[in-house]
Amino acid sequence: MSLVSVEKVSFAYKKGSSALTNISFTLERGEHIALIGPNGSGKSTLFNLLAGFTRANTGSVSFAERDLRAYSPPERAKHIALVPQGARLNFPYTCLETVLMGLHPYHRYMQTESDQALQSAQGLMEQTEVWHLAAQWVTAISGGELQRVLLARALLQLFPQGVTGAGTDPPYRRLLLLDEAFSSLDIAARISMMKLLNTLTTGYGLSIIAIHHDIPIAFGFTQRILALRKGSLVADGKPDAVGNEAFFARVFSVQVEIIPGKGFFFVDTRPQGAP
Repeated sequence: MSLVSVEKVSFAYKKGSSALTNISFTLERGEHIALIGPNGSGKSTLFNLLAGFTRANTGSVSFAERDLRAYSPPERAKHIALVPQGARLNFPYTCLETVLMGLHPYHRYMQTESDQALQSAQGLMEQTEVWHLAAQWVTAISGGELQRVLLARALLQLFPQGVTGAGTDPPYRRLLLLDEAFSSLDIAARISMMKLLNTLTTGYGLSIIAIHHDIPIAFGFTQRILALRKGSLVADGKPDAVGNEAFFARVFSVQVEIIPGKGFFFVDTRPQGAP
């Protein structure tokens, strides 16, 4: 059973301006998908639909075989977490307090945090490598550190009991949406976070759709590539199946050279005959 099903979705912000056209795909439990494409191709619009923030003009988005918009916001928040692009926090909460906000969907009014909640938060902050920042203000840390704090908050939202070992938690209805969530991280931190996410997909059934502009990271660490161009889905497949010269010319209007077994490198930004 697919966790997410997008069926013939189209969306326009205003009359005559189509952001998405006839998009269809499914996401399986435990699958890690990279969503890529040029600026303005519709990636963030699709994320707003997947998060339940907006409704498609035509078509449908289902989550666990139920219309996504049929879930109440608190119910939806227990199953879907989003780390937004370029997030900044302007209030002086500590990093630990910020991560603990991930438990809001489970709280009663004025409920205090339990020892279990604090242990879960600490465990996830250790895994995202920000526990040493627990007492620091989120307004005083770097952009890359904030992105990892927000990742820890999103993971606590989906795993309120924390994660302590691979293979102990059966696949469940958990979807993590990452909108350029690692753009401020250095390459070592990006690799570390991608390895962590893949551990959670294989060991805990976490499902992920992540918008990436770091194409080598997308192709190196995800199971499947979805590519958008001008609001249309133009490619869907495993990285080694779709990553050819024609793909990069069609999607990004760039010329690449493929090195079998090694990857690719960019040769030119305007290949002859690109659309």
